[in-house]
Amino acid sequence: MPKCKEKLTSFKKAQRIMSKFKVKNEIEIIKLENSENSVLAENIFAPINIPEYDNSAVDGYGFINKKVKKRKLNLVGESKPGKPFLKKINENQVIKVFTGAYIINENTNIDTVCMEEECKIFKKEVLIDRNYKTGSNIRKKAEDIKKNSKIFSKGRKIRPLDLAQLSSIGIRKLKVYKKLKVGIFSSGSELSSNKNNKKKYEIYDSNKLALCSLFKRIGCEIIDLGIIKDNKDDTKNKISKKLSSIDVLVTSGGVSKSKTDEIGKFFYENGKILFWRLSIKPGRPFIFGEIRNKPFIGLPGNPVAAIVTFFMIVINFIKNLSGENNVDFVERILPCNFNVEKKIGRTEWIRGNMFKKDNSFYLERFKSTGSGIISSLSQSQGIIELDEENDYVKKGSLLKFYKYEDMLN
Repeated sequence: MPKCKEKLTSFKKAQRIMSKFKVKNEIEIIKLENSENSVLAENIFAPINIPEYDNSAVDGYGFINKKVKKRKLNLVGESKPGKPFLKKINENQVIKVFTGAYIINENTNIDTVCMEEECKIFKKEVLIDRNYKTGSNIRKKAEDIKKNSKIFSKGRKIRPLDLAQLSSIGIRKLKVYKKLKVGIFSSGSELSSNKNNKKKYEIYDSNKLALCSLFKRIGCEIIDLGIIKDNKDDTKNKISKKLSSIDVLVTSGGVSKSKTDEIGKFFYENGKILFWRLSIKPGRPFIFGEIRNKPFIGLPGNPVAAIVTFFMIVINFIKNLSGENNVDFVERILPCNFNVEKKIGRTEWIRGNMFKKDNSFYLERFKSTGSGIISSLSQSQGIIELDEENDYVKKGSLLKFYKYEDMLN
């Protein structure tokens, strides 16, 4: 075991170490309807134009435009979505058109549409009583997507909003990277394995359910591996047994180097530790390395520390490992409404919220910063970062704020 007084690894160095870890991503072909949260393993090009033909943006009447203020035109037909009008008309004729109906230039010479409410309608005649700009109320062919243009790049995570775009160009199947299988253990003899009836002095496992949900949210396949007791043989047997069925191993608890914590000891004896103990708050007892060529992440046992380090350290690592090419967090730079002292050389993350005052937004921190105060997560919007280079933050200072929901997208 390494000595406890070893130099702590900085947050930035830990990020660099983790960013170098690579795996060979397997590829699979899946149906579009099952693709949400998957990462593309190919570029997507449009096989067709969108729209494929000019079409009407409104319900109205299509005609050949002339710079004449007032004209009464003969109604000679109609164009509906899926059933276009395919004949030519002359300058004294008009057709009824419905929103989305094609105006096919190869067949007809209609070039303008007037809105229904701007026309005067008679039995078989339509009065156009004002000038129109040629092309009014017509959506042009390929104005959204041009045939053979690149729609999405390899490495993009598919969002629900992307499904409409992919559906519109006729995509039915996608080549994607297989989702990482993440196995998650909780560690500690104090954790109750009975969800309905815990024993005296035991506590409910508050970490694993949240972690399983969070990893699933960022696109992983989750395997709940249960609870490991503070026992060397139990730790070795349970971890060794499950390694072959997962891509990434995640544990919470058991890494603080106390006599009862066996997770860190197991990794030290059986794997390769790339760093252990970070200059951060909360979450100092964070461990990262590899075992049998697979990455392992040992999160702290304190609930807040486990969740905060997931957000600030683990998300980017998992996204990179999954093949994503755009993993930068969206940060908000806002003034704070508090003063706080901190240890220089240590990155600190406090839970907080945005609030609005006099048409400007400010940051306020949660009333308690303890690693066991779970309400600081559920009652906050995100994480305020205090840079390692500072030892004091003054009210009004501009700070980085990361909203939980932004980071999970």
